[in-house]
Amino acid sequence: MLIVSWNVAGLKPALQRIHEDYSVSSTASNATTFENNANQSSTIKQGTSPICPFTNYLKLHGNVDILCLQEHKIPLSQLSSRAEPHRCSTIDGYESFWSCATDPKSRGFNGVVTYAKAGMVQSADSSPLKDAELDSQGRCIMTDHGGFVLFNVYVPNGIHPNKMKFLHALQNAMREQRTNGKHVVLVGDMNLKIDKKDIYWKHRVVNVDELLLLSEELQQQTHHEEGSQQCNKKAEIVTTENSDDSNNSSCATLPKWKTDVHNHWDKITTVLETIEAVPCQTTNPNTKQTFNRWRARVKLADGKYSILGTYEESAEDALFHYTFSELPYEDSSTNTRTICRKKNVLSVEVLTELMSKIANVSWDLKTQRAIANSKEANLNPDSPPYRWAKALLEEDKMVDVFRHMYPEAEGRFTCWHQQKNRRYVNEGGRIDFTLVDSALLGHVDTSSGSLRCGTKAHNDPYGEEAALMACTSNGMFQAPSFSGGGIAQVSKRALDSQFGPPHTGMIYTPPSYSDHIAISLLMKESFKNVVGQLSLQSNASTRKSQPHKKQKSMM
Repeated sequence: MLIVSWNVAGLKPALQRIHEDYSVSSTASNATTFENNANQSSTIKQGTSPICPFTNYLKLHGNVDILCLQEHKIPLSQLSSRAEPHRCSTIDGYESFWSCATDPKSRGFNGVVTYAKAGMVQSADSSPLKDAELDSQGRCIMTDHGGFVLFNVYVPNGIHPNKMKFLHALQNAMREQRTNGKHVVLVGDMNLKIDKKDIYWKHRVVNVDELLLLSEELQQQTHHEEGSQQCNKKAEIVTTENSDDSNNSSCATLPKWKTDVHNHWDKITTVLETIEAVPCQTTNPNTKQTFNRWRARVKLADGKYSILGTYEESAEDALFHYTFSELPYEDSSTNTRTICRKKNVLSVEVLTELMSKIANVSWDLKTQRAIANSKEANLNPDSPPYRWAKALLEEDKMVDVFRHMYPEAEGRFTCWHQQKNRRYVNEGGRIDFTLVDSALLGHVDTSSGSLRCGTKAHNDPYGEEAALMACTSNGMFQAPSFSGGGIAQVSKRALDSQFGPPHTGMIYTPPSYSDHIAISLLMKESFKNVVGQLSLQSNASTRKSQPHKKQKSMM
């Protein structure tokens, strides 16, 4: 059984691309063949009966059994009147189940839909969180597949209280299903990260206060060392080159980068007291259109100014990455007040910039990598969504299937900043997940091969180079110009690199389709026995999740 999840960032434009690229006429010209895991082919040949391009697309992806989409952005009114784009509520051989944003603040945004082959669903619920406010946002649909239920979610972004309210309600809904004897599968855009490898290495954070505390402890240790002339010179901390090892000497040791922070942090904090946001303008070289932007700047000890960061749309954004005060967080759903970020927690990228521009200490790429890979660099451990995800794994015994199968994989991201062309240098984050109850882990097909690496195999499929080849189709996906013009057309070969044998992993859909790629979960054939042959019930919750059936199609 193949389950695919994908944030399409708008189903209408994604379908338009699919219809342009994978209508029968466009695929018939070269009769492209893709092998599935049973070594059977799905070849589109000239002269065959017309096939819906979307149906054709799912077949090319290995004959998907369950497709979970997020951010479809289709209003409920379009579905109930059968005015939805490309008649996308109806695909031959599939049932579709929808949750649309009906809240006035969210209408036209959000939305999740699950397509499942006929006979695989017995009921559905578009209001599974049992909270009118949350369920009206169109962020969750639950389908019941007999032996298990599947939650398809689009979690709110950022650290807004609504996010934690949603996550707590989701966790409670999943727990309720387990008490009903159901196993749980959770897929979708979670808008959080679980492992430090889920984030681009420069964006991992370090706690400077903890580094300074370690330095002080080591200084005290050297004060008490006896019998070593080297260790008694002004109680200095001995530095090693980019290593975290103490090399078993009797002297206190630190990697040089930690010593640099220890020696210069006071100077950095003093200079940062002068930070301000200054307005500036940028100009499109082609259209000559100007844009009002903001930059952060500080005044150095010599009276000169130094610019920090990049152009931002607001003064607040320009200062955001250089504000290191403690951030409190009030969780209204649990009536608790916590700290979501400790003081002086900052990214490797920002720390490197401050050391260079304020302390005049330059770290080469090797040093920056050493920092990012050290035990001190991680995700923010105080982030409420991070703590929630950890509880999901540790307390509810769910498994992040991708990380379970590929624990060493680096650079395997699912989303990139589209406007800044980050996909083309693979600076992204893994925020889309397939999680299953641990009891289901034995049903996951682990024989489906390795991670995809673009148009050809790679000798290290778990390394960053292979990940870059995968997300750029070996360089065939090219970054569009910042001057405008949109994402460039690419070759059929580049488009077809998204296809391959069904597997558990990532499906590198083209950047012109969405800023996210799809992710996949392949279950063993025997898992279908857990589902069985089901009849779709006609209860109120199921009918509500199929608004398109309220109007009979004229087709």
